[in-house]
Amino acid sequence: MKTDLVTFLLAHYGQEQMRPGLDRSREALRDLLPDLQKKKVITIAGTNGKGETTLRLSGLLKNSSHVTWTSPHIVRLTERFRNQDGEISEQDLERLVKLCHVKVRQEKLELSFYEFLFLVFCTWARELDPQILLLEVGLGGRLDAVNVFDADLVLLPSISRDHQEILGRRYDQILAEKLGTLRRKTKLIHFLDNQYLVERAQAIAETVGAGVVALRDLEDLPVFEFSLRNYVLAAAAYCWLENRLFQPEAWRSPEARLENRGELIRGENQWLFFGSHNVDGLRKLIQFLQCGTYNFGRPPYDAVIVAFSKRGPEDLRVMLKMLKRANLGKLVVTTFDHPKAAGASEMEVLAREEGSEFVHDIDAYVQGRNKGQSILVTGSYYFMGHVKSLPCCR
Repeated sequence: MKTDLVTFLLAHYGQEQMRPGLDRSREALRDLLPDLQKKKVITIAGTNGKGETTLRLSGLLKNSSHVTWTSPHIVRLTERFRNQDGEISEQDLERLVKLCHVKVRQEKLELSFYEFLFLVFCTWARELDPQILLLEVGLGGRLDAVNVFDADLVLLPSISRDHQEILGRRYDQILAEKLGTLRRKTKLIHFLDNQYLVERAQAIAETVGAGVVALRDLEDLPVFEFSLRNYVLAAAAYCWLENRLFQPEAWRSPEARLENRGELIRGENQWLFFGSHNVDGLRKLIQFLQCGTYNFGRPPYDAVIVAFSKRGPEDLRVMLKMLKRANLGKLVVTTFDHPKAAGASEMEVLAREEGSEFVHDIDAYVQGRNKGQSILVTGSYYFMGHVKSLPCCR
């Protein structure tokens, strides 16, 4: 996306930070909601997997009129805005940003970066007049801007601890925030593993009058292959939308990995980008790489390069321990230039504690890799976007 447009957004709406509450978005969208609420609304919540689930469902709906909202973007601002034909054009996005900014100024609205872009998305959606809205929750659910819509269908791929300062420290608290997206007669389809969470989800749904489908109860569905699980969840939603019988055995092989959410780039080296930004997500990635056809007798990668966004030191320490013990390849710890990146001094101390190499200049390190290597890049999605922008990875 054009740098000047991003600079414009940062200047007027600040860095992207969580501002819980729906009143600002309800006010901004009051003229758009009546028309858009008539569409089929699918809200995708959860801790890990919601972005991939959203994009896989969008892919399955390629022959249906729909618009897709995801966040954050990794490389291009246009990634957040998709329909059945792909990402919004840069020209359309710039036009809509200018149009919506005029509205904000005229009506004296006070919106965050995220809330403003969601206003842009909804304005685009009304122009396109789709049949279906796919809305990925940014953070939480109950107080996220997408929850101004009453969802017909809510998808929940997983629950684990993340953003605990906002969502709470207990699983039941986090689940309640995610399922604040439920309404009376909403259908909930989830892929929860923990029996306690399965029971809590059922209880919350019954309280509001929502129906529940627990995919875990179906036989022979994937356990550790989390990317396949997300695909199966998307397939269940697709069958619900198409009024088709969902048969799990028909959805065993996912399509090609998705850009920015499990992407392989071949060049002088082979780069695998797979974001895992919290403890549970990283644990599932390691399980995925160590199960089934991914079993290995020696480290499968010449190097594993990792950087994380800001989070508690104990979480950072645990994630580095997990990667070190997984023996996926030589562990290289670094940081990157982004307001949400974990600090270099903190990451260097943690890397040394784990006996891992810390690299200050990641750009030079990546550019200087010997040819013919296989390299896994993981951690923060923002970090993956940074590495992918380097010439050797394009």
